[in-house]
Amino acid sequence: MKWRLIPGAILALLAGVAHADDLSGNSVELYGILDVAIGTVEHSANGSGLEAITIDPVRVAVANYHRVTGVFNGGLSDSRWGIRGTEDLGGGLHSFFDLESGFSLQSGSINNAAAAIAGTNNTTTGASALDGQLFNRGAYVGLRDDKYGSISFGRSTTLGYDTLMSYDPLSFAQLFSPFGYSGSFSAGGITEGSRTDNNVKYTNKIGDFKVGLSYGFGNVAGNLRAGSSFGADLGYEAHSLSVDAGYYYARDIVHSGALVGANPVGSPLIGSYVGTLTLNNDEDAYLVGKYSFGALTLKGGYERYELKPPSDPTVAGAPTNYYGFDGTLVNTLYATKTNVYFFGGDYKVTPALDVVAGFYDTQLLQSAHVAGGNQLEYSLLVDYNLSHRTDVYVGYMFSKFNGAEFVGYEPTNYVAAAGIRTTF
Repeated sequence: MKWRLIPGAILALLAGVAHADDLSGNSVELYGILDVAIGTVEHSANGSGLEAITIDPVRVAVANYHRVTGVFNGGLSDSRWGIRGTEDLGGGLHSFFDLESGFSLQSGSINNAAAAIAGTNNTTTGASALDGQLFNRGAYVGLRDDKYGSISFGRSTTLGYDTLMSYDPLSFAQLFSPFGYSGSFSAGGITEGSRTDNNVKYTNKIGDFKVGLSYGFGNVAGNLRAGSSFGADLGYEAHSLSVDAGYYYARDIVHSGALVGANPVGSPLIGSYVGTLTLNNDEDAYLVGKYSFGALTLKGGYERYELKPPSDPTVAGAPTNYYGFDGTLVNTLYATKTNVYFFGGDYKVTPALDVVAGFYDTQLLQSAHVAGGNQLEYSLLVDYNLSHRTDVYVGYMFSKFNGAEFVGYEPTNYVAAAGIRTTF
């Protein structure tokens, strides 16, 4: 029967797309990363096969949460697949596009943090910018000029995400870096903002300097600024030194962070309800740097972000739709200010063997309405490349929580895991 030929035709098409070039410099490429680890986390809610990172190795856990041992998605990188391409338009002008989808390797499910919150797994979410969209990690098209830079339109990461990944000692390792776990540090403490819909993003490198600007449209009728975001980055890179400074602002952004630790054992949020969400304004600034000494590269930086009451408040308790799930919305009433310090680096023992260490200090500043505290993370990773496509790794991260913010929670946590990653 003819329908039996369809799977073979699809496979043949994908094989042709895997990397197709022509002599004019045009190309379309199928690519991806598969990353899975076996590990244990000291205190966590149950694992979920719906999240980019399937357990919670970073945030505090409610007292009496238990050890979780098992197979986890993406110890270093979120598993993903994508299609990207470029076309030479002549005169130094090129078009480009990228469509990228993240999924959980051990379950085969597309990343869907909203479903993980609403489901019966009694879990809290990290990468809650990935909520079941077909191309949840990115979907954009643009133009690039050899002299004037590139501009893209669609769903893309923030400039802070792009920059901090380069300066994070652990390079956004999902199990071993607080930056990699949630993406919230790239969007002022709100992980939903790490990727922006309706985004216009410009980047360019002029000599040793680089510049980036972005604007995300809220698409709200009658209010151009509602739901919008703005980002800027300025950097310098020459020889062994690189530094960047950036700024990010988002207006009226919905945040699920209030759900962290809100699901006590035996009382999970279930069905289609995700609980109470908060509406905030968000402001963020960072200064980061790195320097290489032969095989050793040192990285570090400082970030400060503030979550504020929204510019366009909602009616408290109003029902809302959170990526297809039901929730209620409240306004942030009191501003919270957070300082983040981080430092570390990696040493290439051999071209194939890399040893990485990092330290992170996240400080919530105390105020009249906010309990202060700080969260410390110490990370160590050993990564060995079996080939240019495949590596194996073992890593450990220890967390310590101090201050009034964490009263009633476990004072420490750790994750230890070993995994394999391959690219295509």
